[in-house]
Amino acid sequence: MCIDLLQDRVKEILQALEMIPLSDNTVRYYGFCYRTLLHYCEEKGISEFSQKHAKNFFSIQQERVNRQEINYIYCLIMRKAAFVLADYCETGIFLWKRRNYDVQHLSPIYQDTLSLFQKSIEGSLSEGSTTLVTQSIRRFLLFLEQEKCFSISDLNIAHVQKFIIHEAPKHSGNMINLTWPMKRFLSYLKNIDLISFCADMLLANPVPNRKKVLPCLENDEIESIFSSVDTTTELGKRDFAIMKLALFLGLRCVDIVNMKLSDINWKSNEICIIQEKNHTAITLPLLAEVGNAIADYILNARPKSENPYIFLQIKKPYKRLQPQTTGANLINRYQEKAGINRLSGDGKTFHAFRRTAGTNMIRSGVPLTTVSQVLGHNSLESTKRYLFLHDEMLRACCMDISIYSIKGGD
Repeated sequence: MCIDLLQDRVKEILQALEMIPLSDNTVRYYGFCYRTLLHYCEEKGISEFSQKHAKNFFSIQQERVNRQEINYIYCLIMRKAAFVLADYCETGIFLWKRRNYDVQHLSPIYQDTLSLFQKSIEGSLSEGSTTLVTQSIRRFLLFLEQEKCFSISDLNIAHVQKFIIHEAPKHSGNMINLTWPMKRFLSYLKNIDLISFCADMLLANPVPNRKKVLPCLENDEIESIFSSVDTTTELGKRDFAIMKLALFLGLRCVDIVNMKLSDINWKSNEICIIQEKNHTAITLPLLAEVGNAIADYILNARPKSENPYIFLQIKKPYKRLQPQTTGANLINRYQEKAGINRLSGDGKTFHAFRRTAGTNMIRSGVPLTTVSQVLGHNSLESTKRYLFLHDEMLRACCMDISIYSIKGGD
């Protein structure tokens, strides 16, 4: 199979994705993945793409994640794309399904233990919770096998402690998803007299981690991004208006793409929407700079369509933009044009416009309660995070140490 035939296979897969159907942006996203994969095949001289090649390709993408060249989610999407291509090349059948990668099998004894435990919780937990707990305990039993503990009778508290330490980094955002299944399982084992020790102290729910405060956009970055937009084009007018809404009103991308023509009251200069995240209604002032950008798009760039949504794709059939990909595609497009370097996890995403809006209001002296209302937060706790982005306010909170003497020396 030559590279040209691999390219044909990829085209057939992308056509099949359109028939599922997946959104245009999602298909385009997988197209980017396959472009990377085909380049890999060409470099390696691969003419027949197999499961082995898919695993090697995924390993290389994991190395790119470690170097912060790509984020982990993109890495997982490329893994799916690679294995779909491998299946298609080997069987001639297009398979779009959930799959388990590198499945490890439990010993018969541990598999029986897991099956009995799963039956014991099925009546008291939802289907989703049962799956979560079972998968977590399966990882624990595999860990025990790696530790040469092949029987529950040999299980002790040291094994539990070592497993918690091993798994904790994967659950930094929600440790309860690790500790809760373990509590259920050990309680089950104790109730049927397979263990006698108690590990409750090890599995106590820890204090929640501090939430990471991601940065907002600096003034020079904002100026560079907006300056890179060609507002003489239909695409530019649309994207310019979207970014103005995000920066000046702090709207989430999903709420922007969900906006309808009827949501704008031009007479009263107001925007009234129902937020997707918490389903609450908010009314915001239509600032002149934002209103002018939207009007320019609607009058001079928006396709002639009966579609009620404001922001549409620039090509037929003029569908509404997809909230899952619009923000990322847009910010990546103009950061690249502006020459802004990005690192995975640096927070300089489309959502940074919203953080910038909140921070700018705090800097301007707008009361926290007002900022909370504008951003549509249900709780002031969500809004308080913007205080930590205000450098001047942080400095005002610092303790004065000028009264203490400083000793000389290196």
